[in-house]
Amino acid sequence: MKVEKFTATGNTFLVCDIVNKGLSDEQKSEFVLKNSQNRDGVLFVEKKGNSYFMDYFNKDGKRAPFCGNGARTFLLYLKKTGYVKSEKVKFNTYAGEVSGILTENGVMIKMPEPTRPKQITVNDFNGYLLSVGVPHFVTFVKNVDEIDVLNIGKMIRIKLDANVNFVQIINKSTLKIRTFERGVENETLACGSGATASAYVFNTNNIKKITTLEKGGKLFVHFQEDGIYLEGGVENV
Repeated sequence: MKVEKFTATGNTFLVCDIVNKGLSDEQKSEFVLKNSQNRDGVLFVEKKGNSYFMDYFNKDGKRAPFCGNGARTFLLYLKKTGYVKSEKVKFNTYAGEVSGILTENGVMIKMPEPTRPKQITVNDFNGYLLSVGVPHFVTFVKNVDEIDVLNIGKMIRIKLDANVNFVQIINKSTLKIRTFERGVENETLACGSGATASAYVFNTNNIKKITTLEKGGKLFVHFQEDGIYLEGGVENV
């Protein structure tokens, strides 16, 4: 069983190649709890029929239907190993099919279609609850650096069973985001689905490209005719 380490704009993963070795859900969970250590999660590379399949587990040993930066990492792994040789890469996840390409900025993938945001208030934080493969609560704040992300994020996460994104508007095409991630149960250095959810809620003026500033670097959310795309760096470490 081949295992490699990757980082995607600060999100850290193990990629576990089990194309030729099946694992049960219990075995996957045990592997994650034993080996993820300080990483955010584990990507299991499988093949179902003629398609490759990404099975993602957070570091708590529980499956998540999707992970944006994880999916970008998965695509790079398929290209790196030669599993997929075409320029455009397609694979499946529990949130549906994902497609993408390598770019000068790293890896770009088409994200799951966001659900309609629902405006709610949680402990004086006004925000929007929606899903981009996984659930997110997006709340806009004046200064993200002044937010107690660990404690406030944990409180909201428990109430909503969702990832929590604290978003500061820098200008009409730039956001600064800090995220408390469900399943990691901590603040992470980036969140791809969270960047997408935040940009989607914010983008009422049909901006074609929104940059999100994360602790781990920059992510780019592209609004194209056929959907929303997430782009950013991925490294094999």
